[in-house]
Amino acid sequence: MTLSQIKESNNNLHDTYEVFLTDPIAYFYDETGNFARDPSKVSRSLRRPDAKAIYSVLQFGAIIPPLSPWCGVSRFTPGYRYHGSNQVGPLRVDHPIHVASLDPDGQSNEICCLVDQVIKRTLGNGPDPVVLFSGGVDSGLIAARLAVLGHRETLLLNYSFGGDDPESRMAEAMAKHLGLRFERVTDSEDPCDCLIEPGRIYVQPFSDSSTGPTSNLAHAMVNRLAGEKRLIFDGTGADGAFGMMGILQMWKRVMDSPVVARHLASFLYRKGLWHNKGRGEYLIPIFRRSATMSLMPAILARNSLADILYDNALARDVYQLLTDWIGDWVGDSIDHRVVAADLAMICANIFAQKARPIWEKAGLEVCYPFLQTESVSVALTSIGHWQMDEPKAPLKKCLARHVPREMVYRPKSGFTDPRRQVFYDSHFIAYLRAAADPTSPIVSILRKKPLMKACDMLARGDYLPGETLSCLWAITFLDRWYRTVPKM
Repeated sequence: MTLSQIKESNNNLHDTYEVFLTDPIAYFYDETGNFARDPSKVSRSLRRPDAKAIYSVLQFGAIIPPLSPWCGVSRFTPGYRYHGSNQVGPLRVDHPIHVASLDPDGQSNEICCLVDQVIKRTLGNGPDPVVLFSGGVDSGLIAARLAVLGHRETLLLNYSFGGDDPESRMAEAMAKHLGLRFERVTDSEDPCDCLIEPGRIYVQPFSDSSTGPTSNLAHAMVNRLAGEKRLIFDGTGADGAFGMMGILQMWKRVMDSPVVARHLASFLYRKGLWHNKGRGEYLIPIFRRSATMSLMPAILARNSLADILYDNALARDVYQLLTDWIGDWVGDSIDHRVVAADLAMICANIFAQKARPIWEKAGLEVCYPFLQTESVSVALTSIGHWQMDEPKAPLKKCLARHVPREMVYRPKSGFTDPRRQVFYDSHFIAYLRAAADPTSPIVSILRKKPLMKACDMLARGDYLPGETLSCLWAITFLDRWYRTVPKM
């Protein structure tokens, strides 16, 4: 039995339960064993923010289990079996051994079968679904397989960052080629709307600066589907499952570079490169993390600003929690650990969180095909065996069977506003300044002087590197979340 199959109650848990590694729904319990999907419902009346959880969001973008936002409340750790609230061991994942020996065509066939299997199981005899459609490989492949399986009334819903958004135009062209209905949601909402009361929407904080457009898309979808119970397909997880090997190889090369050079880069970044535009904007933060962190935390960290914009005193404890969580479940191989951690933490606990609670509140269900058990099994089995010449090679090969190759093999930008508009919005800057106010729930972990410097630079319209902006979003979202959690 899984926790998702039972109802919340004020009674202690007495049975054995399983929480799969990439389950996007979190479950929490207190010292007496009472459990709920909302940690605020099982926290004591005098709630105290957990400093390790705050550090975890600032560094990794998500709270590493078994931590929760509150002291005295723990999360059921994904990837494990429980008896009551006692952890009794990691879940066993079956490895499809035949997958390891497949050639590129066989790999592509396996991915097509995997997506088809999830579609058939989750759709059943229900109405044709909606796909969050960016026109990229992940959503494109889901849409293509739906078309092949005869779901011709599938709706492809796309979010556009404006009339000059090339990704949205490409998505429309792909939809036309597939013969599926395409609708576009334009970027018309206030980019800071998701910061008004995040504590009322999300059960725990996370950090992703595309939360604004994603939540706007989710609300638009709720309005568009009013009265319709159509399943939503979201391609989150494909990058983690089949796109990490190039990143791993790059990081191993970085770790093999001279230690002196890496420490020099770390020193220069801390002294001022964190807020300057330059040729090393991408590489120097990576060298800093390589000099201050072990490999797995360095790869998964969302920024290099610990000990610059926020304190680093809790780093060792939080890194150990990450290592214990993933290591116990997946073993000693660093490649397997990084892929599993990216799927479990980044994909399931950041990317999948941005829209899911909005749909759930409206009674809409969402399926993540690349976070399903069979997808994770294939992903972990393929590590070290599928020699991919580029990220997600078998997915691209599969999609290229259905649409022109130039739609597949092309540069693809992420789901972010290329203008970075939200960071220069007066409301965002005001929220960011408030995080350093003495009344802020997270002020004790922040470095006020550099934070105010960043605020002043944004107010002037100055350029700041992407990693720095990402960290500033994390600070702002965290502060707003704790301030807006409903009083119990």
